[in-house]
Amino acid sequence: MDQICEAVQELHQHGVIHRDITPANVIVAQDGAHLIDFGIARIRSEASNRSRDTTALGTYGFASPEQYGFAKTDARSDVFSLGRLLGFMLTGVYPDASDYEQRLADDAAVPARLRAVIGYACAFEPSKRPQSVQEFRQALFSQSNPPIPNASSANPPSTRTTNGSASASRLFRRLHLSKRAIVLWSIAGAALIIAAIAGGIVLAGQLGIIGSATSPDSSTQSSSQSTDKADGGHSSNGSGTDNANGTGGVGGTDGADGDNQDTVTDNPLKIVESGWSADQQGYVHYAFALHNTSKTQQVQYPQITITGRAKDGSIVFSQTQALNMAFPNQTVYDAGQAGEGTAPETVDFTVLNPDTYNVAKAQGTAAFPISGISKIDNRDGGTTFNGEVRAVADGFKPSDGQQIKISLVLRNAQNAIIYGDIAFVDWPGNGRSTPFSITVYDLPKYVSYDLYAQIW
Repeated sequence: MDQICEAVQELHQHGVIHRDITPANVIVAQDGAHLIDFGIARIRSEASNRSRDTTALGTYGFASPEQYGFAKTDARSDVFSLGRLLGFMLTGVYPDASDYEQRLADDAAVPARLRAVIGYACAFEPSKRPQSVQEFRQALFSQSNPPIPNASSANPPSTRTTNGSASASRLFRRLHLSKRAIVLWSIAGAALIIAAIAGGIVLAGQLGIIGSATSPDSSTQSSSQSTDKADGGHSSNGSGTDNANGTGGVGGTDGADGDNQDTVTDNPLKIVESGWSADQQGYVHYAFALHNTSKTQQVQYPQITITGRAKDGSIVFSQTQALNMAFPNQTVYDAGQAGEGTAPETVDFTVLNPDTYNVAKAQGTAAFPISGISKIDNRDGGTTFNGEVRAVADGFKPSDGQQIKISLVLRNAQNAIIYGDIAFVDWPGNGRSTPFSITVYDLPKYVSYDLYAQIW
């Protein structure tokens, strides 16, 4: 259970709410447990005028009450589902089965303390539940008794019933007997999850490092033009190396990790620009530019550690962002969200030394010029950035299901990065274009924006 919680917590750190955590969406394979089916997952939004979700979604018995229109879904909605999943794992029956409550009340099957944890997690009111997966884990593994809510596990109105206690029991045995750790390959997994939201499906067993590929010209660079509007933006077809000598972003630093005999000693990768800002909930929204200084070598799976520190220097969070490829003499822009809800005083961006077997002579390139950009303020308080990206491959052969990752970068009056976000589109075919949109909420004040693209 702790392994599943760890995976869900990782999603929440990047603003992704799964909203369909059920036994059917946990697969146990030879390489570990996999969380699948992100078809109704969403990216967390803090738009102030949204009080509830308007569409009833989820699996009855595991979906939280707010998924049926009672309130807005957030991380606590997944906590509810985790509580129901725990109940299923202990009883072997679905929560909407007629004998579920009886099984749950059986002291021989479910210890009283675990029953209390389930009741705590499955409280009808979100405010009565653990406010994060971390709190749920603490309640689950703590020796002390968790708070007991007034209503422990009220079901939301029924929209469908589920049949099949036998199959549930079989799956329960698979989950219960598994000793393997869930596959959770660092922070790059969050980007894969978000990509899957657009595509409708994710193999969460591949939550990470292997998954994205950057282009030699990963971006449509900012032009020398500027706008007088406080929220204007611009882009042009750059070479991908214009910012190779740029300065560090707001609050950002760069560096390299320690010695390792399996890594290169002369790291060709450098952070040339970075920046961030924290939202009202304390989550960090960042972007950075990674430059490969080698003229001939490509670096596969480059990694950047993002570390937030408090005013006294203590670490608030630390996580690793991974890309797929940094081609020779190219600058790749990437963006994301970091942290666990506590705003840091500073954020450091550190390039890790790549493994020696991931550095090789370049084989093929691809570029992604962006055109037709626009910005629209939405009625719900969000802002949508639009454009069209064209795929231009030169020796690069896209794989089946290849996608393009779009990064939005916001800048202040000093042209420093202050915010980043992402979206994904399907590969349109070599020489062809495809439109994209990135909708974001609660933006910091900015002067201009840039849009960049890379292989995913």
